[in-house]
Amino acid sequence: MNEQQINEQEPKKLDVTVLIKDFIHSFKRLWIAVILIIAASTALFYFRTTRSYSPRYVANATVAISLVNGGAYASRSTAEQMSAIFPYIVSSGALTDVVAQDLGTNGIPGTVTASDIKGTNLLTINVSAWHPETAYKVLKSVLKTMPDIAQSIIGQIEIDVVDESGVPKDTGKTAVVRGSLRKGLLIGIGAAFLLVTVRALLYRTIRSESELRSVLNVPYLGTLPNCKKKHRNKNTRTEINILTDHNRGEYVEAMRLIRTRLERKLDGKKILMVTSSVAGEGKSTVSANLAISMALKGKRVILVDCDLRNPSIGKIFNVIESCPGLASVLNGTAAVEDALVEVMNNAEPIGLKLMPGSDKASNSVEILSSDAMADLLEKLKDMADLVILDTPPSAVLVDAAMLVRHVDAIAYVIMSDYARRRYIIDGIEELTSGGAPLAGCILNGGQSNTSKGYYGYYGRYGHYGHYSGYGYRGYGYGYGYGYGSDRKSRGKKNTNE
Repeated sequence: MNEQQINEQEPKKLDVTVLIKDFIHSFKRLWIAVILIIAASTALFYFRTTRSYSPRYVANATVAISLVNGGAYASRSTAEQMSAIFPYIVSSGALTDVVAQDLGTNGIPGTVTASDIKGTNLLTINVSAWHPETAYKVLKSVLKTMPDIAQSIIGQIEIDVVDESGVPKDTGKTAVVRGSLRKGLLIGIGAAFLLVTVRALLYRTIRSESELRSVLNVPYLGTLPNCKKKHRNKNTRTEINILTDHNRGEYVEAMRLIRTRLERKLDGKKILMVTSSVAGEGKSTVSANLAISMALKGKRVILVDCDLRNPSIGKIFNVIESCPGLASVLNGTAAVEDALVEVMNNAEPIGLKLMPGSDKASNSVEILSSDAMADLLEKLKDMADLVILDTPPSAVLVDAAMLVRHVDAIAYVIMSDYARRRYIIDGIEELTSGGAPLAGCILNGGQSNTSKGYYGYYGRYGHYGHYSGYGYRGYGYGYGYGYGSDRKSRGKKNTNE
């Protein structure tokens, strides 16, 4: 891709419709977390309130305030003034002294508050105390002494009791707890909404063919449908193998379409790289099935596992016997012919050979960039019609970039709703800047223009370690493959089939 294409890959304007779709999708992905956040917030406020709440009885009265020789407006204004100055009256000690003298105590044995009812001359007075009788006595004393206290501040007033609670019988705990639950619920909903919104804005992936075309502006090879198998036990493979798995017609047809488009892109060229942005996108499974599909059409195909940090091709084809791999060939400890495994179907070769990565190598970058790798690829080109290189993820490791100068085309696998768009763009840019043409992208388990569905998760990955020499820090990934095949060309039928 050129500089202009890279700059145009991210939309400059945030489409509201797209944002809503991303929000709904993020909510579907995080709905369990949303429920947990709301439940945790509500529970936290509930337990904090119930543990810290001290039961107090509240006596209250609603009174009408009237200014002597004043109209209705003056009465409303007086009620508002009383509500505003009441905290001052209480804190100044004026009310305390008068009420205490009236009750014959040293102070007010409770807490007094007041609030006005907007637009009226009504004032609500609340008195809370440890005992119900005390609360009611204080309330009656406040109502009795209030006119005398107010006279020196706002003038002579009259107080008419509209309603009063009498001696309180309830501590009000139920109302307090309900209020706490509402507060916790609202805060939890707000936190969950914020989480989903942040994910919708920042964790933007590619989920469909239309998104792939609009975001990346790169060639499109096809979409592989969702074909997840049940995982019966840890030794049972859960991936699709078009050579041995039946009733997978939709997947087989999708792979044939990708094969046809790739053949047109290659136009007789022989070395194809298959990679992805990060691990877990199913590139090795796609490489294996693409190699099988090409071989079934009559081509001589060699599939090479170039992931020397985390080899998986041998596991995919169930190569359980120890055999030399790519690293042994490049180190000169094994011949090319000894490292090639013939894939069989019903004891018959199908035209596919694979070079597994049976031996891991810590110096994978040096090995893949060596002259021995270039010589090996030249030799493999003479032995096959197509050489497929299954490489490590390009957005997190430099290994794939070391092979770019040797390949004729790149097939880039993108798992639907998996890698962030930024990783995908960086991975493609890293490869295409080396000069290799991008044959196109394969959307794995995504939604095409004609079909819907999501491809299965490929199992558990291990870890690509930190490679200090190039500054690529490891990401946690995994593998869990196991395809059936025969060991080399011995003619023994696989007992696992």
